[in-house]
Amino acid sequence: MGSMTALAPVRAVVGSRVSDTHGDEGKVSHLVQAESATRHALSKEWEIVGSFEDLDVSAQITPWERPDLGPWLTERQGDWDALVWAKVDRAFRSAKDCADVAHWAEENHKVLVFTDDGITLDYREGRESSFGNELAKTFLMLASIFAEMELKRIKARVTAAHKHLRKTDRWAGGQPPYGYRIVDRPGGGRTLEPDPVTSEAVRYMGKLLLEGQSQWMIATALEAAGFDTPSMHAYKNQGETYSSKRKTPPSNHWNPTSVGKILRSPATMGVKLTGRSVKARKVARDAKGLPIRMAKPLFTEEVWAAVQAAMDERSITKERSNGASPWLGVPHCDRCGDRFYRQVNLAKNGKIYEYYRCAKTAGKPACKGQSVKGERVTAAITALVERLAGLAMTVRRFIPGEDHTEQLNHVTQAMRDLREEKLRNLFDYPGGDDEYSEALEVLVDERRRLAALPQRPSAWIEVETGRTFADAWAQADQEHRRQLLLGLKARLYMTPTNEGWYLPTDLGARLQQLEGAANRAVGVWRL
Repeated sequence: MGSMTALAPVRAVVGSRVSDTHGDEGKVSHLVQAESATRHALSKEWEIVGSFEDLDVSAQITPWERPDLGPWLTERQGDWDALVWAKVDRAFRSAKDCADVAHWAEENHKVLVFTDDGITLDYREGRESSFGNELAKTFLMLASIFAEMELKRIKARVTAAHKHLRKTDRWAGGQPPYGYRIVDRPGGGRTLEPDPVTSEAVRYMGKLLLEGQSQWMIATALEAAGFDTPSMHAYKNQGETYSSKRKTPPSNHWNPTSVGKILRSPATMGVKLTGRSVKARKVARDAKGLPIRMAKPLFTEEVWAAVQAAMDERSITKERSNGASPWLGVPHCDRCGDRFYRQVNLAKNGKIYEYYRCAKTAGKPACKGQSVKGERVTAAITALVERLAGLAMTVRRFIPGEDHTEQLNHVTQAMRDLREEKLRNLFDYPGGDDEYSEALEVLVDERRRLAALPQRPSAWIEVETGRTFADAWAQADQEHRRQLLLGLKARLYMTPTNEGWYLPTDLGARLQQLEGAANRAVGVWRL
C-alpha cells in the first residue's frame, strides 16, 4: 500500500451544522465547527475545495436532503475526496443515516473525518478493507447511536419543559401575538408585555370595528396609518430570531382575514394560548382550570365583549356589497335611524324600479311609508360629492412615542444596589475600589445618556395624501366609492319628501372652510 505522499492531493470539503442559531451558543457554534474542520484539513496538507454550512437545519433531516450539504453528496460528489466534520452529532442524529453515509463513502471511495471525536474512515482506492477502517466504523456507529439517544433525551426534556411552561405565565418561545413583545420576566425566564406600536394597531382595529367599519375598511385604514402586518413587524423587529430563516421581506399588505383573526384571538386580552397552529390554538389554563393571563389586556372587558358581539353579528349577516346595494350603509331612515335597504322591482313592461326603504329588523318593525326612489339617493350623493370635490384627502398616521423612564429606573436602581454593596464592604479586596468606581462611572454615563434622549407621547396625526376627494372618487369603482363615503362617516337621512346629510364635526368644519363659510353651524345640513 502506497504512502500518503504518493497519492494525488486530497480535495477536502469542510462544514458545519446547527439546529438552532437563535441562542448565544448557536450563533458561534458553526464557526467553531468550521474552524476545527479547517484546521484538521490544513494539518494534513489537504486542498480545501469547498464548504457547507447548514444553519437552522435539524440532524434528523437526511444528509442528502440538507440544503448546503446535499449537493456535495449528489451532483458535486466528483469534486472532492474527503468530507470533514467537527463531531459525529453535527453530522448524524440517526444511526441509520450514519450507516447509509458510511456505506455510500465506501462505494464511492471517499474519506469521512470527525476531528473532535478522532474518527477517520478512509475508503480511497486500496484502503477499503483495512483494520483501521473497520475499527473506526465501529466507533462511528457507537457515536451515532449515542447521538440518537441524546436526541431522544433532549426531546423528552423539551417536551417536559414545555408542558410545565404551559401551566405558568412564562413565554415558551416563538413569535409573540400581534400587539405584544417578549421581555425579561421578574424571577427568571421571559414573558410578554404590550408592544408600544402594535398594541395601538390592535386598539385601532377595535375602535374602527365598533364604529361600524368592515374588516376590509379596517385593513385599508391600517395600511394608510402605516402599521406593519404581523409578519412584517416580526421580520423588522425580531432580528435573527426571525429573519435567519427568511431572507426576503414578507408582504406588508393587510387583508380582512388577518384583522378578523387578531380581533377574535383571546391573546389580545393577554391570555396565554397553546397549540402549534392558529387553528389548533386554545386557551392555556392553570392547575385550577382558570385561563392564564401573561400580560395586560389591550381592551377593557366591556370593549372586548362589544368587539366579539360585533364580530358575531358580521359573521351571521355577512354583508353583501357587490351587486346587492350600491350604497349600503349610506342612506338611513330619518325616523328610526336604521339603514335603508335597496329593493328592485321589475315591471311587466320590463322597466326596473329601484327603491330604498326602511326594513324590519330584529326587535323593530319597519317604519311605514319610509320608502324613497333610488334616483333620489343617487342625486343626493352626487350633490354631496360635488361639494366635497376640492377637499384634501388625509389619512391618520400613528407616530410612536419615546419613553425611557423604565430604563432610567433600572439604571438608578442599579446605582443604588452598587452603593449598597460598597457600604457593606463587598468591594473590600485589592482592586475593589477601582472596580467599584468603574462600574459606577458606567452607570452614571448611561443615566446621562438616557436622560438626554427625547421624551414624547405617542400621537395620531392627519397627513394629506396630495389628492382631492374628486381624485379619489374618479379613480374608485362602485364599491370603493361606497367605502369612501362610509370612511368619511357620512350618513344620508331620508324621508319620502326630505333628506339631509350628517357629517362628523371635523369634516363639516373642513367643508365649511372650503366653501368659505366658517361661521355656519356644523352638524346636519340640508341640500
